[in-house]
Amino acid sequence: MYRRLLWLMGLLILASCVPVNQVQQVQGLSGPVRITFDQWGVPHIRAQASDMDVFFAQGYVHARDRLFQMELGRRAAQGRLAEILGSGAIEQDRFFRTWGFYRAALAALPHHSEFTRRALEAYAAGVNQFIREGRLPLPFALLGFTPEPWTPADTLAWGKLQSYDLGQVWQDEIDNTFILNKVGLEGFNDLRGAYPQGWPTILQPEDVQGRLPPSPPAQTTLPEPLLASLQRLAEFSAQLSIAPRNPDQGSNNWVLSGARTTTGKPMLANDPHLRLQNPALWYIADLRGPSYNAIGATIPGVPGVFLGRNDRVAWGATNVRPDVMDLFVLDLEGESYRTPLGLVPLRVRQETIRVRGADPVTITVRESEYGPVISDLGPAFRRPGLTAGAAIAAEHQAVSVRWTGLEPQDTTLDAYLGMNRAQNAEEFRQALRRYVAPMQNFVYADVEGNIGYFAPGWIPVRDWDGRFPASASKGQRWKGYLPFERLPQVVNPREGFVSSANNRVLPHGGPDISSYTTEVFRAQRIRELILATPKASLEEMARWQGDTYSIIARELLPGLLALQPQSEAARRLQNAVRNWDLRAELDSVGATAFAFYYREISRMLEDELGLRYPPVPYTFVKTLREDGRWCRNESAGIQNCAQFMAQALEKAGAELERRLGPDPSGWQWGRLHQASLTSPLASTPLIGGLFNRTLPTPGSMHTVNVANYNQDTFLHTSGASLRTLFDLSDPDNSRIVYPMGQSADLFSPHFDDLLWLWRDKQYIPLSTRPADWGRTWTLELRP
Repeated sequence: MYRRLLWLMGLLILASCVPVNQVQQVQGLSGPVRITFDQWGVPHIRAQASDMDVFFAQGYVHARDRLFQMELGRRAAQGRLAEILGSGAIEQDRFFRTWGFYRAALAALPHHSEFTRRALEAYAAGVNQFIREGRLPLPFALLGFTPEPWTPADTLAWGKLQSYDLGQVWQDEIDNTFILNKVGLEGFNDLRGAYPQGWPTILQPEDVQGRLPPSPPAQTTLPEPLLASLQRLAEFSAQLSIAPRNPDQGSNNWVLSGARTTTGKPMLANDPHLRLQNPALWYIADLRGPSYNAIGATIPGVPGVFLGRNDRVAWGATNVRPDVMDLFVLDLEGESYRTPLGLVPLRVRQETIRVRGADPVTITVRESEYGPVISDLGPAFRRPGLTAGAAIAAEHQAVSVRWTGLEPQDTTLDAYLGMNRAQNAEEFRQALRRYVAPMQNFVYADVEGNIGYFAPGWIPVRDWDGRFPASASKGQRWKGYLPFERLPQVVNPREGFVSSANNRVLPHGGPDISSYTTEVFRAQRIRELILATPKASLEEMARWQGDTYSIIARELLPGLLALQPQSEAARRLQNAVRNWDLRAELDSVGATAFAFYYREISRMLEDELGLRYPPVPYTFVKTLREDGRWCRNESAGIQNCAQFMAQALEKAGAELERRLGPDPSGWQWGRLHQASLTSPLASTPLIGGLFNRTLPTPGSMHTVNVANYNQDTFLHTSGASLRTLFDLSDPDNSRIVYPMGQSADLFSPHFDDLLWLWRDKQYIPLSTRPADWGRTWTLELRP
């Protein structure tokens, strides 16, 4: 009842606060700026005097709609969440202080171009103007504090946290060592080995010049106590409230040349797959000054447009996830570590974490030339029983991490602002020379008809297998970075299109640049859709983004249908998929039945590794097709894959009916598969639940419309965080959508007005034309 009253109060407040045109006097502008908010809350910013006024206004509107989100982001990067959230955030602060995101941001700031530094300062001035006005969002009142002024370093640190979220591969070295120790080199190569032949790569042989050098043999250097401690640390990192590890993150993009479209000009699509969050990561903005213009998806806290277009070029990105993080084992003697040239002292500093409602906590952070010593974090997270052995090992060994994103010369924001201003493919390519991390698969298109692909970023050159830890005492170290010219790139590929979906970048026949080639099914489906359509329209590309056809189901279904069920529950499950169209739509019964079967199949490695999910999902298909070793389970009496599949069917049928009952008419996918978008304020007494949103969603783990879910709860946890479509024959015909809305204010009409559009695969215009904006109101900022 109380919540209902609060909701009604909100509606009354909303009714009394219909936006009206406003004029605001501000400090820091060169001239007036007109901001027109369209019917979806998208700001269209127009400045006449200076491009820097555009970034000032962008900072102002970001703060107006998302200041608390920005505050949480910068405090996470600084390691200062405990100051406002209390002792529960101490270990997260310890983690981020040890990595040193904020220190790295301060070091990187002077390396940026003058344009970027001025943009950062103008953006910060806009944020601070809003803070000074005192109309702070509700969370600040609930937590009882006022934000400090925003700084350029806050932006860079928040950007590094986003980069870490997309590129955290240090845990892979821990996983790889564990797998190698458990199943040997042959088993490791089977699980983490070559990308399967016959499945699509991003670039084709005719578009690639040169190959990467072969990798050295696999090796391992972590003793068991240290490995166990690092495994616990990796488990903790996966549970961080900000930048948790999400191995299911992925993305789609593709670009078609005019020869493959109905308009005769290129079309480009992008949907980055990230953890679903509330408020959303993205914020749509239209920015235009005297010489700068860009429109698309921005990130609150950062100036410019990340994924979008200007008047001449458009771009989209997916994650490459190359191996740009390395663990270095340090053999210790006191507070020094051994190298071939002798002992090198560790750098040591003390940091104090202030804690709301409790005494401050002082931590010791150690650093080597290879980066921060992250094994020092281990004791806080060790399991009982491991402490003694791990403590003994810690006296003699430690582990540092080196990451390109912590290098002082990280000028990635230069690259993004350069992309925003590029007028052609060569200017776009030159802007990417400043790109460091996280490495992305950029697809490109322009109004002249050119398309392209670029994978910029720093890739370390090393003389050991980077999938495993290195040794400082052996003198192993990075030997520079791959030159920009050797990174994968092509303009106007012969096929007339490029598509990427976290699949292998380079053609078969040598090493790849990515460590993330765990996905083949989305990539295959996208390629099938493109090749089946001689001339695609933007509407067809929209349908492709919403496609829920499952290729992994197509691969596994023949084996499932050939089984002889032993129970009625198993028989009903089998019958439910017999005539299934392989699409995971809301009303699909077959999608639900297959999901329960796949849930049991995905337990394939539990007896060997204790892993619920395999390092590469294709492992399932390959193992079942070849009657491979991973099906066998001696303790369960399973000798082959036929027996394993039979057992999986029986278990799946029983579990499905336990949860949803024996009547297949109640097995609709939308009843089970639901997205939960939880606000950071969810735990606030009385009103927290009002901020959360839950809704049934289509899609599945390996469909183009990806909807990764927890296989125990079936909650949809990550997926298309944004969808964009760009029409280079008429750039203002472009479209965009993302879950939730522009504002984090619960009582704003734009709190969640995009959520159901996103779920139902609909879009809003991404247009600079006022005729496309619907009902508007304006805010004029005057100096």
